[in-house]
Amino acid sequence: MRVLFFMGVYLPRPGGVPRNTHTLVSALRNTGVDVEVLSPHEEGDQGLSLPYPVYRYPRWPVKRFFTRAYLLWLLRIWSQKPFDLIHCHGIDPAAYASSFFKVLKGVPYIVTPRRTNLFKEERHLLHRYRNRRARRGLLKADRVTALSSEIQRIVESAGVKSGRIVRIPHGIDPPPFGSVRPKERTRPYVLALGRLVAFKGFDCLIRAFSHLADRRREIDLVIVGDGPKYGELKEVARESGFLDRVHLVGRKEGEEKLAWYRGARAFILPSYPGNEGFPNVLLEAMAAGLPIVATRVSGAEDVVIHGKTGYLVPPHDSNALADAIDLILTQKGVISPSAISTLLEKYRLDAIVDRYRELYGQVIREYT
Repeated sequence: MRVLFFMGVYLPRPGGVPRNTHTLVSALRNTGVDVEVLSPHEEGDQGLSLPYPVYRYPRWPVKRFFTRAYLLWLLRIWSQKPFDLIHCHGIDPAAYASSFFKVLKGVPYIVTPRRTNLFKEERHLLHRYRNRRARRGLLKADRVTALSSEIQRIVESAGVKSGRIVRIPHGIDPPPFGSVRPKERTRPYVLALGRLVAFKGFDCLIRAFSHLADRRREIDLVIVGDGPKYGELKEVARESGFLDRVHLVGRKEGEEKLAWYRGARAFILPSYPGNEGFPNVLLEAMAAGLPIVATRVSGAEDVVIHGKTGYLVPPHDSNALADAIDLILTQKGVISPSAISTLLEKYRLDAIVDRYRELYGQVIREYT
C-alpha cells in the first residue's frame, strides 16, 4: 500500500504537527506502508536528510489562487509512482486540492484537521470563499479522522456524516523517563513546554503565576521552548514583578527535555482555543507522572480527567489557572497512577499505527 501525506507544514519547521507527523510516517513505514510526503519548502530543508522521500512545493503567498499548481504536483508524483491514497493533514490546500485530484484520477483521500478554527466568521466575501473550500475538502473526503472530541463535533456540524468520521488521536511511544535523572535545581518548579507563539497562552500563564507567587514563595515557573514571542513574554514577566522566578530556558530536546519533565512538580498547558488540535505534550507529561493543569482546549478534555489526573480551567482566565496550580500543588497524590496507565494505553503509538493501517486498507478496498 502506498500513501502520500499531503502537508501544509513539515520538518525542519519546529512545532508539534511536523514532529508528530514525522513520528507517524516513520512508524507506518516500519510496518511496511510505503509513505511519502508532499510539503511546502521550509527554511533549512535543503540540509535536512530524512529516511523517506519528501517532495517540496513552493510556499505560495495566497493558497486559493494556486489550486492548479497543487494538482500539477500531485499529478507529477502520481505519474512517477502511483499512490493508492492521499492522507491530508489539514484542509486547505491539502484536502481541497485532493478533492479535485480524486475526480481526475479516482484516488481516494482522508483528511485530518489539525486545529479547531476550521471556518472563518464570514465578515466578507473572501471568508465565505475560504469556508466553501474547507467544506468541499471535508465533504468530498472518504474519511475524516478527528484528533479530539471537539474536532469531531465541529466536523459533524459542517455536514460530514458520522459514519465517515473516525476518532484517531496522536500516539506516543513513552519516552525512557526512568533512565534520565531529574533536572537539578535549587528551587522546585512547575513546567510548561511549547513554541513561544500567541495561541500557546504563556502570557496568561505568567500572569497566573504572578497571582500565585506570593502564596507559593518556594515555587518557580519554567517555560521550555523558543519562538517569536520570547521578548514579549520576558516583558510580561518583568511587569509581573517576578522576573527572577519566571525562567524562559529555550528549546530543549532529547534527554535534556525529559530531565525538565522529571524534575517538575506539575505540568501546565495554558493554550487558547482555535489552533490546538491535540497537544502531545499532555501525553508526555502524563508519561512522566506529572499532574496536569490545562485549559479546556481541543484534546485536553479527552486526556485530562478532572480531579484524577489534573484539573481543567477556562481559557484566558489567569485567576482560575492560578487557583488550579495552587490546588494541584497542595493536593499531593491527586494523580492516579492507574488512571494514567489506562489512559496512556489508549494512546500507544503502535495501536494508533494499527488503526491507520486498518483505515487505509478499508478506504483503498472501497476503490478496487
